[in-house]
Amino acid sequence: MKQRPFGPDGTLLPLLGLGCSRIGSLGNPVPMRDMRRLLERSLELGVSLFDTADIYGQGDSEREIGTLIAGRRDQAFVVTKCGKKFSRKMQLMRSLKPILKPLLGRAGPARKAVVGQRDANLATDFSPAHIAGALNASLRRLGTDHVDALLLHSPPASDITPAVADALEVQKRDGKLRHWGMSCDDLPALEASLALPGLALVELPMDVLDEAIASGLTAEMGERGIGILAREVLRMQPGLSPGEALVQASRRDGVTSVILGTSSIAHLEHAVATLEAGMPAQPSAQEA
Repeated sequence: MKQRPFGPDGTLLPLLGLGCSRIGSLGNPVPMRDMRRLLERSLELGVSLFDTADIYGQGDSEREIGTLIAGRRDQAFVVTKCGKKFSRKMQLMRSLKPILKPLLGRAGPARKAVVGQRDANLATDFSPAHIAGALNASLRRLGTDHVDALLLHSPPASDITPAVADALEVQKRDGKLRHWGMSCDDLPALEASLALPGLALVELPMDVLDEAIASGLTAEMGERGIGILAREVLRMQPGLSPGEALVQASRRDGVTSVILGTSSIAHLEHAVATLEAGMPAQPSAQEA
């Protein structure tokens, strides 16, 4: 898999990363054994960037990635997120998954209702104390002493403060993370993030990415070596085929890696082949 650099040390990331929100999710009808094969195949293909979060699958996404990387930690670049948290009711739902998943079937209103309940029961906490506790919990689930990157999970601009940056820097100095950044849902959040020294990585949906390009922010990020993970590249480019959407996203100014959320090995293999055929090994000057 082709790679692109980011950061002051030129850390290389694969052009394609695997979005892991579906792993362990009650909203995903694909059996876990198939998701484990997908994770294994990702490593085989060089798709070694795994984009997860502490809430995905009530923590099961991180647990499965931890199992995957046990004994080969250096083969994967693990990005996780924190700042969102489930109610106690939704936390208890994890123990009921073996019962609930067969009852929900492969599709339909019951599954959508459960996913809706999940989203309705999310709170946020971007305090330094929560960041420290959430990171420690993620490390336990992942079975590692560090993550490659920790992102705050969709914080509003008002919560992106110097105190947050200081808290993340403390965790970096303690060796618990190599890079930190933000998963931004809008342009004000991105602008607030760029005001923080030490920012290394941002994750942006395609609409925010295009706004950032239009406003010249990606040029600033390029000068500072800040990596960009592009997400929601299929949903937000509905007029394109999946392959075209991936290639177009990878050609956007400043993009380091494109995140693909899939449960299908065939889709993953097609994405790798498409990007390998459609992109040069390194970005052009305009893309860098």
